[in-house]
Amino acid sequence: MSKDEQLTDDAMAALRARFQQQSRKAQAYYAVMHEVRGLVGSDDAANSWMNQALPAFGGRTAAQLVGEGRENEVLAHIRTLRT
Repeated sequence: MSKDEQLTDDAMAALRARFQQQSRKAQAYYAVMHEVRGLVGSDDAANSWMNQALPAFGGRTAAQLVGEGRENEVLAHIRTLRT
């Protein structure tokens, strides 16, 4: 990277914020996957469940909801399936 291409402080702050946001999304996705894997028994089954349109979510997928920051709703739903 040349001197002319160096990131400004604002650009660096924006990159950090973007990284933190993506990290939070990944952690949320992992937490939901962990819960559903315990219910369905495998990573493949959990992945299928995460990407299946579900009536409980208005035809949306768990992955979509997690991507929107609604992982608590998905976790609450998973816990109702255990009973």
